[in-house]
Amino acid sequence: MYLIPGINKEDHDNYVLYFIENISDELKQEIRNRLATICYGVDSTQSNYAIYSYEETVKDFIHRYKTQKDKSESRKKGMIGELLVHIIPELEGKYSTASPFFNMEEGSFKKGFDIVLFEEDSKELWITETKSGGIQKNQKNANSAVSGLINTAKNDLKTRLNNNEKKLWLNALNAVRIYMGDSDHQKQVVLQLLGEISNNVVKQTTSSNQFNVVLSSVLFHPLSDSMENTTIEKKYSDVVKEKLFNKTFIIAIQKNTYTAVYNFLWVPIWWPHSIS
Repeated sequence: MYLIPGINKEDHDNYVLYFIENISDELKQEIRNRLATICYGVDSTQSNYAIYSYEETVKDFIHRYKTQKDKSESRKKGMIGELLVHIIPELEGKYSTASPFFNMEEGSFKKGFDIVLFEEDSKELWITETKSGGIQKNQKNANSAVSGLINTAKNDLKTRLNNNEKKLWLNALNAVRIYMGDSDHQKQVVLQLLGEISNNVVKQTTSSNQFNVVLSSVLFHPLSDSMENTTIEKKYSDVVKEKLFNKTFIIAIQKNTYTAVYNFLWVPIWWPHSIS
C-alpha cells in the first residue's frame, strides 16, 4: 500500500518498510509544510518570523549540508536519511516528534539522540537512532546492507543507553523545550518522563533494557534490488533475543539515491517561483 504517492509501505506489527519510489508532488508538499517545524520546533515556526520561513530554513539546511567539517558522501547521506526519518513518522501520525533536527548552538545537526518520539496512545517515549548509507564492499545486496545499518543503530543505542551520560539527557530535555509547543499537552508529559530518566542517570541506575527504541535504517540503493520483509523480521527477532531494550520497533527505508532530496531542496533558492 502507499503511505502517500511516491512512498510504498509494507506494514508489520514490529517493523515497517518504506520504499521511496520518487519525490512526488505530494511528498514535496509535505516537506514544504513540515520542514521548518522539523528543523526548529513548533513555537518557533508559529511565530511568523521570516527567519523560520521555508525558504530561510532551506538555506540553513543547505549551508549545514555544504559546510560540515566532514563533507563526505556518507555524512551527506546521513543528513538526508535523518531528515526522511523525521518526516515519515510525522506523516504516519502514530508518534509525536519531541526533538528538532537542527542543533541551535552551532551550524550543525543535533547532538545526542537522533530523535525522541512520544506515543500518545501508550504515553511512552521511544529513543530513535538512524543510520543511513549504501551497500558496502562486503555486502552483496540490499538485504545485507539494511541489516548492517540496523545492527549499527542497535550497537550505538546499546552504548549510549548504558553509559549514564548526563549530557545526552540534558540535550534531550532542552530539545523537548525547544521543539514542542507550550500549548501542547504532551510537552509536560514528555518532560516528566525525561526528568525521571535524568534522575536515574544521576544515580547511575539506567540501563538500555529500560528503554523503548526505534532502530531506523535508510538505504540508498536501486529499488531493483529491494530489501525484503523476511530480512527485517529476522533482524527484529535477533535484537529481541539479545534483551538489550524494553521494546523495539524497526523502520527500514529504501530510496534509489540521496541526491534527489537535496536537488529538490536546492532549487527554490534560485528559482523560488518553482515551488508554488
